[in-house]
Amino acid sequence: MKHRKLFALTAAAGLLSAALAACGSDSDDAGADTAGLKGDPVVLQVITTLNSVTPGVEVYQAAQAAAAAVNASGGINGRPLKITVCDGGDTDGPAKAVGCARDLVADKSIVAEVGDYHAYQEQVNTILNQAHVANIGPPPSSQSVLNSPNSFPLAGSEGAGLAAILADAGAKDIQVAYTNVAQAAAALQFNQIALQKGRGLQVKGGIPIDVTATDLTPAVTRGADGDGVVLAMMPTHFASWLTVTAGGDFDQKLSVSASVLVPETLKSLGDKTDGILVAAGLPIATGDSEGATRFRAEMAKYQAGKPIDQVGLMGWLDTWAFAQVARTIDGPITRESVLSAFGNLENFNVFGMLPDGYTTKTPFTAVPGMPRLFNNQMIEAVVRDGKIEQTSDGFVPIFNRP
Repeated sequence: MKHRKLFALTAAAGLLSAALAACGSDSDDAGADTAGLKGDPVVLQVITTLNSVTPGVEVYQAAQAAAAAVNASGGINGRPLKITVCDGGDTDGPAKAVGCARDLVADKSIVAEVGDYHAYQEQVNTILNQAHVANIGPPPSSQSVLNSPNSFPLAGSEGAGLAAILADAGAKDIQVAYTNVAQAAAALQFNQIALQKGRGLQVKGGIPIDVTATDLTPAVTRGADGDGVVLAMMPTHFASWLTVTAGGDFDQKLSVSASVLVPETLKSLGDKTDGILVAAGLPIATGDSEGATRFRAEMAKYQAGKPIDQVGLMGWLDTWAFAQVARTIDGPITRESVLSAFGNLENFNVFGMLPDGYTTKTPFTAVPGMPRLFNNQMIEAVVRDGKIEQTSDGFVPIFNRP
């Protein structure tokens, strides 16, 4: 099983839970340029999966690219910015991720976490919150991240937008197909909330799929009793669903999270993905927005040949967000000053990657239990010829009717 893509699917869809040993390593500093910078480095840490079948290493590589660009433009008020990484392990248990969080807390030189991308976000952020360490840009995928004062999500919720994007494309009888595990099953409830509040519709029903299922024909046939299907399922099921639909007379609109469609997935599934609607929490990494263009240029300069996808874009954005905020801090850059500065952002943006009016001072109240969902919008896209193409003119509200 390709565990990283399973994490992307369940985290984006679940949102309300996270069922999903190179700690401190700072190797592979490709392109880092600290010439002319003085003083002790300002240190951030990425916690991600490094050694699974399909690791999330690109979030670390992209954070390094951003740090190199920050250093080339003066660092953090003349000090170099340094990115370290800790392997949060695979989906076989939280021990490594919890160890990363505890080691981060113990290392007082690390002022914040960026690029949080692993299967145990709930446990990790709980530890960081208890120690008052800022978690910058985590996917809004767990109760701790959505409620804790140390948490500052930047991206919108891809999982929450999956039914909404189908409705915006004209679907009215929408079902949610999900791998029958708790974190993916939560997609049914959450898309119901988003669809009702944002589009005035009801989810037609859920289609649970057993983890061991190999023939998805019955599930796909059930999905045909409607005009749109959210796909919140593990990679093998995702591929099987597309194989069945490609071989039969099925014309339902399908939606999936942008983080699932990494380049290897698009390549392996070929034209089976064409026409799938994509909900993204940030502008498309391969698009022509100001931020995406800059992201690709800095990756080419400082991490040449490394993946360009939505997962990497998050790590890059988180690092630049930290740099822009840290440069405004008057006085020492500490865990306390970083936490305070991020808690008082108004009209904040990073190269146009966030919706207008982004603020961390006003909690999100449209849906109970997620006041830290500061970006409650999405980017809409579609797969054409094996590539993700943005279709919306900027961000689209999820919980309020556009």
